Amino acid sequence: MKDPKNLIGGFIAGAALGIAAGMLLAPDSGQRTRKKIVDGSIKLKDDLMNTVDTSLENIRRQFNSRIDQLARAGKQNIDEASEKVKA
Repeated sequence: MKDPKNLIGGFIAGAALGIAAGMLLAPDSGQRTRKKIVDGSIKLKDDLMNTVDTSLENIRRQFNSRIDQLARAGKQNIDEASEKVKA
């Protein structure tokens, strides 16, 4: 799995560069440019929140899977130790 920090950092940098390039290549009035900045910022925030939510869900899923694996291994070790004590 890719490092989430790099993924999020790259996403933010790419979005910021895209917004800046769009404003520089298609200059508008000050009011219109400010609206574009606000709209772009809102979209960036929403996209970032979706990326963070997805990353957290993946981490949560991996964590729960690992906990299940460790619980099964622990139970198996207890069962094996119990059998040895009985013998």
